[in-house]
Amino acid sequence: MALHRPALSQYGDDLRAGRLAIACEILGLLPAWEEQKDFPRQPKNAGPVSTDIIENNLAKLHSQIGSDILCLTLLADVPLDRPLHITQSSLIGHWRWLRQVWTKLAIDEQAFTFMPEAQAHSLRDTPKSKIVDELAKGRFNTAVANLRSDFKSLSNNSDSAKDLELRLSFITNLTLFCPLIGSELLYRLGHAPFGKNHHAKNSEE
Repeated sequence: MALHRPALSQYGDDLRAGRLAIACEILGLLPAWEEQKDFPRQPKNAGPVSTDIIENNLAKLHSQIGSDILCLTLLADVPLDRPLHITQSSLIGHWRWLRQVWTKLAIDEQAFTFMPEAQAHSLRDTPKSKIVDELAKGRFNTAVANLRSDFKSLSNNSDSAKDLELRLSFITNLTLFCPLIGSELLYRLGHAPFGKNHHAKNSEE
């Protein structure tokens, strides 16, 4: 993970700098970043981050809560340029949502397994454009809100076969914000999370 997503652990002394670096890293994973004229410039600044839980240190927070919750914590609750105060309740909320995702897609849906016929169009043709569009506008918190909405739709749909593309698309988008859980779920469906899909720029694994 340090190789593929270095921003998650690179900025050890400053949550604010780490927040900005993670946001820029996610934008760099979007499809054809260099060719999208409508994409904004890389954000130059992020709002300050405070917490009454631990020191203002990205490396220490990363070691305590992990990459997935860290990314959601820094990007999901408020716009990137707004001040962010991390509370224990917010950490627990993100953890609970990820537990629901894991329970639904890795445990409850045992019948939903890798289907070879899905490989023909693969992940490249199943992007959730509204999430990509929100990220392209720099609206990270709105993109996460849309991701949560997509998961709610998945949870309300019990027909896994008809929903294969939607599930693959959701999981691929999930890897942007939650690389560990997202990668594991993609592997379980027979896809390389850092391979050539609609998010990754290069085949790294």
